[in-house]
Amino acid sequence: MDVNRERLWNHLRVLCEEIGPRLTGTPAGKRAADYIAEHFRRCGAQVEVQDFPCPSWEHESTELTLLGPDGPEPLPAFAQTFTEACDLEADIVGVGTLHELDLGPDLEGKVLVLYGEAAGGLAATRNPTLLSAEERRPSAVIVISPSETVSTKLIRDPFLRVPAAAVSQSVGLKLLENRGKGLRLRIRARRYDSTGHNVSGLLSGEEQGRIVVAAHFDSAAESPGATDNASGTAVVLELCEMFAAAGMRRLGIDFIAYDAEEYGRHAGHGGNLGSVEYVRQHPAELQETRAVVEADTVGTATSPPRLRGAKGWPAERKEDILNVLRRFPRYIVADRPGTAGGAFNLPGVPALAFVNSWESIPIHTAQDTIELVSADELAFATQVIAAVVQHLTSGQGA
Repeated sequence: MDVNRERLWNHLRVLCEEIGPRLTGTPAGKRAADYIAEHFRRCGAQVEVQDFPCPSWEHESTELTLLGPDGPEPLPAFAQTFTEACDLEADIVGVGTLHELDLGPDLEGKVLVLYGEAAGGLAATRNPTLLSAEERRPSAVIVISPSETVSTKLIRDPFLRVPAAAVSQSVGLKLLENRGKGLRLRIRARRYDSTGHNVSGLLSGEEQGRIVVAAHFDSAAESPGATDNASGTAVVLELCEMFAAAGMRRLGIDFIAYDAEEYGRHAGHGGNLGSVEYVRQHPAELQETRAVVEADTVGTATSPPRLRGAKGWPAERKEDILNVLRRFPRYIVADRPGTAGGAFNLPGVPALAFVNSWESIPIHTAQDTIELVSADELAFATQVIAAVVQHLTSGQGA
């Protein structure tokens, strides 16, 4: 089976540029789900669209202004996902440690600027740092990014009672240098209850049992999400067309484009929201699933192709898969004992996660654009994953 490079790239282009940012529960997220479902139907797959309740958010603008003796100075800032609207003026207080947050200066009515230790690990819903901050009753929270690029999901708590924004390292340094001075923060946004969508397309097999090939199609708020994860979604769409054209196989393939990966409400309970909702609504399908193959942040222009993790595989079956990958020497197998599989977690099901290194890629930001993806690398990743899926559906490895 050969990858159609032009068709593959067009899927990426539609998701990133025609549809754009695809935060779960937004109209763009629904357009992406419709696009995927229609493609699966054209391939002849049995399509299911699974809806589930989720929080969502829309954002119009963020304005941050330092109120110094020389007059107001506008500074770039980025509202954090799910923050509520605000228009406030307050003095700056900087906090760099959790101990200081608990026992330090009076924070009530101030703009709390978090940096250092206090700025880490804020993305989980109802995390201890933000709960502690809420108790201190600041007017707003501003977190300093670890880099000059600023994610919209350093904080992503739909229940947060304090307006939240983030700034780059350089802007954060300016704020800390102006502790005690006034700051105005104006955010025009709203959060609301909405609906997420998992989309699956099943190609049946000759025998009972299926392989799941998965990718999340949602993106962080206001991010085109080219690498994370229009790239993996494009792979799943192309693989569906390739295997549909190839004809019958021993095991079926369930191509699943799932939603709400970027909203990790269930991070400590077996997976993200889209994954958890799939498991909850598909107990029978879960029993038939032999393996999960997931693509997330693949085909990147600046990082080499990589299998990030293999979870739950008996030694002999894992070695068979590694033998398939050895046919592609350039593909790095970074799997180590204890390495987790992908984000689409099906309890008890072995998983393979094809995930390139993202440390140097501005994921979750407006800079995650199609220019960060290589057409050649995306096609190569698709070919490698196709070989693994073909091996698994033959019944040899599953």
